[in-house]
Amino acid sequence: MKKCLLQYPILLAVLVPGLIFMFFSQSVRAAEDHIRLGKNVAQLFIDDYLIEASAGLRRTMHRPKKDHDGQIPVIAPKPDTTLLAYGTIVKDPLLKQYVMFVQEFPSRKMYRYVSTDGLSWQPRNGDDFETVEFDLDLEPQGGAIGRQGIDVFSCYFDSSDKTYPYQGWLYFANYGHDREGIYFVRSKDGKKWERGRQVVNAWAGPGDTSSRKIHQDGKTVYGPGDVTLFSYDPVDKRLLGLFKFFTNENVGPGNNLRSRAYAFLESLDKPFDANRIKHISLLPPADYTTGDTPFDEYYASTAWRYGSLWLGGLKVWHNHGNYPHSAAGCAFLKLVSSRDGLKWKKVPYLNDAGVPEVFISNGPEGGNNGANDGGYLSEFSQGPFHIGNELIYYYSASSYGKNYPHGKRITGGGIFRARLRIDGFVSVDGGTLITHPLSFDGSDLLVNGIGPVTVEVLDNSGKSVARQTLSGDSLKHHVRFDGKSLREVMASSPIRLGFNVEDGGRLFSFAIH
Repeated sequence: MKKCLLQYPILLAVLVPGLIFMFFSQSVRAAEDHIRLGKNVAQLFIDDYLIEASAGLRRTMHRPKKDHDGQIPVIAPKPDTTLLAYGTIVKDPLLKQYVMFVQEFPSRKMYRYVSTDGLSWQPRNGDDFETVEFDLDLEPQGGAIGRQGIDVFSCYFDSSDKTYPYQGWLYFANYGHDREGIYFVRSKDGKKWERGRQVVNAWAGPGDTSSRKIHQDGKTVYGPGDVTLFSYDPVDKRLLGLFKFFTNENVGPGNNLRSRAYAFLESLDKPFDANRIKHISLLPPADYTTGDTPFDEYYASTAWRYGSLWLGGLKVWHNHGNYPHSAAGCAFLKLVSSRDGLKWKKVPYLNDAGVPEVFISNGPEGGNNGANDGGYLSEFSQGPFHIGNELIYYYSASSYGKNYPHGKRITGGGIFRARLRIDGFVSVDGGTLITHPLSFDGSDLLVNGIGPVTVEVLDNSGKSVARQTLSGDSLKHHVRFDGKSLREVMASSPIRLGFNVEDGGRLFSFAIH
C-alpha cells in the first residue's frame, strides 16, 4: 500500500537546503520484498508503482511537439481522400529500412512507404503510392449487409521466421456473422500478403449471439469489434491482443460505449476464444467524470513496451461536444499505461497546456485549407521510435471530422509527425519522493532531468548514505556521490532512492547503467 511520508513513524528528519527526507523507525519492506531493476531500463514516474512515500508531488504530462504545428503533413493524401494510420511501422533488418503501412480512405487501399532514417519517406517503387496486395478473395455469407472490405491492419517483423517474417492481423468487415472478424495474414516481403484462417470472430451486430457479451459497471457491451489489433512485446517475447467492444444502443447523446479489452495471445495464427476476456479494462463512463464527458468513446488503443512498463494511446472519438482541443465529430489521443499489459489506466495529469489527460490534440478543424490535423486522428500500432535524442511519433489525421457531409467528411490532412524528449511523457515538477526498496545489478545511476534535482541514497532501514544535487539539463546525468558510483556507495541492496525536485527542476526517469 502506498503511504504519504507523514504516515510513517519518524525516527529522524534531516533538513538540508530545499530537501527533507524522513527516515523510518522500522523497515517498511523486508529485504526480500523489493523491486528489481533491469540494467539500462528506464524507470518512469508515470504511475505510483515505484513510489513508497511522497510529499508535495507535482507531475505534468508532456505532449509531443508537432512538426509544423500539425499544419503540414509529412505525407499528403490524394485530393478528396485522407490517409489513416490503420497499420504499423516496422523496422525491416533485411532492407535496413523502416516500412510504413498506411491505409487510404475511402478506398481502403493499403500503401507502403519506406525510410532509411525514420524521417524521410518514399515509396519503394518510386511512384507516388505503392499498393500493398492482400488476398481479399473471401466469399460473404448470405444475408451479409454493407460494403465488404478491410478495416484496421496490424503487423510485426518476426526475425525467427525466415520465409514469412511479416505477420499480421487484418479485419474483414461486413462478411456475415461467421466470417466477420480478424484473419491471420503473412508476407515474404511486406508487399504481397497471403490470407490464413480466421482467428477472431467478431460481433456482427444485433442478432449475432456467437460473440462475447460483458456486463460491467451497469453497462453491457459486445465484441470483439472492428478496431481490434495486436502488439508484439520484444521484452518478454509475447503477443498482446487489443480488443474493441461496443453496443449498437446509444447511451446518452450518441455514445456507443466503444471500449477496450486486453488479453495475451498464444499465437497470431491460432483462433482466439473471446470468452477468455472477463473484464473491459477501459470502459467510458459516459458522464462528466475522471476527465471524460458523456460524449467520449474509446474508439481505439495501442500498446507498446517502454522501459519498465507498457504505454499506449487511447483514441477518443466524440460525436458531440466541441472541446478547445477537438471539434465535435473528431478524435484525439489520451495516454494510457499498464504494468502487466492487462490492467490499463488513463494517465490523469494536466498536460503542459493545463488540460487534463490530453496527449495529442486536434488542430482547428479544416485548418490550413484542409491540410492540417484538425479532424479524425489515428495512430500506428507500434508506438514512437527512438531516433537520435528524440522519440519520433507518427500519427494520421484528416482535416475534417465525421460530422461534415460526404465530399469533405474525413478528407484532407495526412500523415503527421511529432517529437518528444526521451522518457519525456511525464515529469515530476516539484516535491519529494522516496522509492520502494530496489535491487539492481549495474553500478552507475543515470538520471534524465533538469536541475535542481537532489538525489539521495538510503539503505533498507531508511538511513541516508549519500546525496548529490544535479544542475542543468541532461538525458543522462551521470550521478556521482563524492566521486563514487551508486554501487561503490552501496555495495549491497536493496536500497531506496530519494528525489527532491526544486522550483524549475524536472525529473523524467532514472536507470541503472
